[in-house]
Amino acid sequence: MNAIAKTRVIRDFPTWFVVFGALYALVYLYLDLNALYALRANQNTGLFLQSALNLAHTGSTFDQPDGKPHLLVHDQWLVYAILTPLTAIWARPETVITVQVLALTAGAFALFAFARTCGVTRTNAGLLASAFLIAPSMQGWTYDGFVGEDFLPVLGFSLAIALRTRSLAWTIVLAQLVLGVKEDEVWFLAWLGALGAVFYDRKLGLAMLGLALLNGGAYYAIATHLGYTPEHPRYGLADREWFGQATFLLEMLVPLAFAPLRLGPKLICALPFLAELFLAQDRSYPLYHVGSYYTIPLIVLAAIGTAVVASDRRRIAGYAFGGACAMALLFNNASVLHFGRAPFHADPQYAAASAWGESTRAIAFPCEDVGAWTVAAADPNATLVGCGEPSTRAPRHAWKDEALDSHAPWTLGLGPIASP
Repeated sequence: MNAIAKTRVIRDFPTWFVVFGALYALVYLYLDLNALYALRANQNTGLFLQSALNLAHTGSTFDQPDGKPHLLVHDQWLVYAILTPLTAIWARPETVITVQVLALTAGAFALFAFARTCGVTRTNAGLLASAFLIAPSMQGWTYDGFVGEDFLPVLGFSLAIALRTRSLAWTIVLAQLVLGVKEDEVWFLAWLGALGAVFYDRKLGLAMLGLALLNGGAYYAIATHLGYTPEHPRYGLADREWFGQATFLLEMLVPLAFAPLRLGPKLICALPFLAELFLAQDRSYPLYHVGSYYTIPLIVLAAIGTAVVASDRRRIAGYAFGGACAMALLFNNASVLHFGRAPFHADPQYAAASAWGESTRAIAFPCEDVGAWTVAAADPNATLVGCGEPSTRAPRHAWKDEALDSHAPWTLGLGPIASP
């Protein structure tokens, strides 16, 4: 099959799948905007909005929550290459949310294309990609705040296509783009590149390994020279959370029909991905819970393995779709799209928060008002204060339609502001 024929095969999306993907994007765009207007959006959306706008206006990725340029916290140059020109046109959190939803939805289309290169039938490739799209993990990533890892599904599956078709040029381009998502990908691509060089294709594996070492060495050298240490969890060999981890793996594997377990010795590829999730020692929350962006690299890798298995076992795709539907209906705890939950009403204080986003005046938001700060994050001088300190208010229920009801100075609007 020549290159043109291969391209036609991997792009022959069924109409029903295109409609399904479009509906998913529209539903989550609505739900994410609903959370924004209810002052419930995640801090990361505001952080990237503020730092991207600062890059456009001052040349620095400084953001107030970090208190320093974000590129010295994480190597995420690709994120800023995409967000900076877009937020410069429309300096609103809605811009960041739209990019997030479209990037994650595009990942399902890239998975379809990869499955087709593996020889999966058109219908089964659509079922696999649809299962990936509606699984609780994917819904959690889409409903949570924007992070650079939101680009990993579309880039990771595209890189898998380049490797599958043994395209050295596209492997280099896509590996470099993956490395621009976050410095964590350095370790993952170095590991996979080393394995690939030994067991798959020497040129492709060494290209990935070399790019990973070059990018990682350059980033850590620059950060160290400037006196910064990139943020990362502290890791150790102690692991006492076996039950929670086993539950997470079960929730991850059901929408994949447990297909990755059929890969045998190839499962060694997942070792560093599992280590990142299971061996962190200094986090007050598990990195491995469903919907956590830390799980994106592992689940992308597992979906790639599922497509490989599905090329020989045609029933896998149907089982995966059925499992994803069951998990989405019964165990989707990472999104408002669940039985007994409903979208929120717009918060009465949204207008006050939004007004600050149109200004450049200094204003402090208590950490309890993080959703309001996210709305106002286009203001480069909007800060979050008191994070890590005992809260003075009872937190809102995660899924109950309650107004923020803040009495902080920002709620007074753009009039004279007293110190908080």
